[in-house]
Amino acid sequence: MILSQKSIDEFKEIFEKESGKELNQTEASEAAHNLVNFFDLLYQISLREVKLKRRLKKEPDGFPVDGQYSCLVCGCIIDAATGWYDKWGQKCLNCTKAVKDGVIPTFVCHDHDSYYKSWELKDKFKIHPQTARKLVRQGELKARIVTTDAGKPYEYIFLKKENPHLICSYPPERKSYNRHRDKVSKTIIREEKKKLGDEKLKNRR
Repeated sequence: MILSQKSIDEFKEIFEKESGKELNQTEASEAAHNLVNFFDLLYQISLREVKLKRRLKKEPDGFPVDGQYSCLVCGCIIDAATGWYDKWGQKCLNCTKAVKDGVIPTFVCHDHDSYYKSWELKDKFKIHPQTARKLVRQGELKARIVTTDAGKPYEYIFLKKENPHLICSYPPERKSYNRHRDKVSKTIIREEKKKLGDEKLKNRR
């Protein structure tokens, strides 16, 4: 999508007001186009979701995914042969079964901040996967274990509410940076989303 110079200037003004950082015209143009293109992508994804929801009304138990996606739980790449779409979104067959059987709660599919996976324990807490499994056996960690059809462990899900002693903390400077970043992002996103919607509505007329 090509933006007018007026839209780029407005974006530049909002960005500088919220962040305190000045952008030159090239930077402002690139950032504005990236943001609008990102929201255009979100719009297309939204249309796809509407289509899938309509199909779910006819096939409430779900159906194979219609392309290549990432599993919402474990993150692996799935396709029509290895992935399934239901009211909780797209997942690999192992995670789909785990959700259906109640091994992992349904909120895990969308609330990615509610749990850790094995690799995250290593990344955030320096707990190697092998050590994590040992701690699970000892009862020091509680894991929801997703298994394969053969009954072998496929993925370990560590719910934060079941492992309250796992706390990932950041220094005050990082927390302040995150808050400011989120504030700026929300402001820019809100303004550009409105403009994108207005432009699409205008084009339809």
